[in-house]
Amino acid sequence: MRASVNYAGEPAGWLIWEPDAYGVQIEVDCAMPPDAPLLRCYGETGGEPLLVGLPAPENGRLRLRRHLSKETLKAAGCMDDPPKAFYLAEHPQQKHDAVTEEERCPQDDASPQDSDSAEPLLRTGDAVLDALLDGGEVHAERRQESLRLHCRFVSDRPFALAPAFVLCRVEGDEAILDWTKKDAAGTAASDDKQEFT
Repeated sequence: MRASVNYAGEPAGWLIWEPDAYGVQIEVDCAMPPDAPLLRCYGETGGEPLLVGLPAPENGRLRLRRHLSKETLKAAGCMDDPPKAFYLAEHPQQKHDAVTEEERCPQDDASPQDSDSAEPLLRTGDAVLDALLDGGEVHAERRQESLRLHCRFVSDRPFALAPAFVLCRVEGDEAILDWTKKDAAGTAASDDKQEFT
């Protein structure tokens, strides 16, 4: 199936939804909106929106190729039928437009990076990793000379640190990435921000 993907109510590109024996193969290709924030692709399911994924800039467009497992589809309520519509947004759209930010992202309330916390938000200096931290599923802890990023890991499901999977290791039910200032030096050399702020 090929479907349109909207951004701010206007068509921005397309999505291919191809079921297979293990779930569904997804491909997304959209125009990159000028000065757009970090955008994720969502599907409208009639209930909670399905997070399709985080398209990455590629040759001036936003592209994503991934597989969603049967378990992910079942949890989202779209095991038998694909979502009704797809869109790009910073956060999932709710049924009512007048939803507050706290209601929109209740999982962020329990995050150790909560704005009510005395601890400032931790940053790596890498745009992709910092975007994952902003998403709330990846958490960071300050170590002596590094930051430890971690998220929940289940072997048959997508995990939040997947964009940096080559740098990760698995311990128990967590994917872990230890990020040092040495790692950050190359990515933040042209950035005015100080690493681990």
